[in-house]
Amino acid sequence: MADQLDWGSEASEPVKPKRRVPMWAWFCGGGCLLMLVTFVVASVAAVSCAKEMADPDTQWRELEKVVAVETRPEGEIFGMKVPFQDLRVISIQQGMTKVDFMIAGGAQADELRSQFLDPSAEMDLGPLLGNMGRYEPEEIVLSVQGRELRGMRFVTQKPDAASESQDTAAQDANADPGEMDPGEAMKLAMRQSTVALDISPEGGTKTVILQYSHMGSLEKIEDSEVVEFLAHFKLGGGN
Repeated sequence: MADQLDWGSEASEPVKPKRRVPMWAWFCGGGCLLMLVTFVVASVAAVSCAKEMADPDTQWRELEKVVAVETRPEGEIFGMKVPFQDLRVISIQQGMTKVDFMIAGGAQADELRSQFLDPSAEMDLGPLLGNMGRYEPEEIVLSVQGRELRGMRFVTQKPDAASESQDTAAQDANADPGEMDPGEAMKLAMRQSTVALDISPEGGTKTVILQYSHMGSLEKIEDSEVVEFLAHFKLGGGN
């Protein structure tokens, strides 16, 4: 009949569920949401779950399940398993340097790799978190311990939109983010220079993305600095 219109298969397709928070947003280009978790851990340390998140031995055991540790680097370590996802993040804080290990399995493994290693992947949180995103992305390959590690270099704010004057805490190499109030720490976490690398174990079932970030800075991170940090771990590759 003339009044019967064929809308094609779209009419019968189920309504697509709202997309959950993308994996990368848990780290906000360097750990904003995880920074919030840190403050939660500090405020509810009596809770067993929070204790586990902040317990260094627990976090090192979890990390050693996917990455062999030669010598433990200095710094405070904490971590969490993201609810309802096969995703865990473990972070090491070294003053104004923050290193995130993002560990994913199953469907989350491919999603994690594509979000962090695809230069065209959209990463923009808009005004909600200070117009954070991934800007000036640059694909890189680092030769580490006989392996060619694919990665990305980027900053989390547009350089021309960043504050011309850095926070006093950011200028101090000895600044401790853990001693700042939440507002100051979040401000620093929103302005970062980052190198992300795929350090997944060869032949393993987990995807492991390392994100090495300088908080409060948009200056380029040298490859040698990241390679030096990775010397604490055994990544395989014949060396």
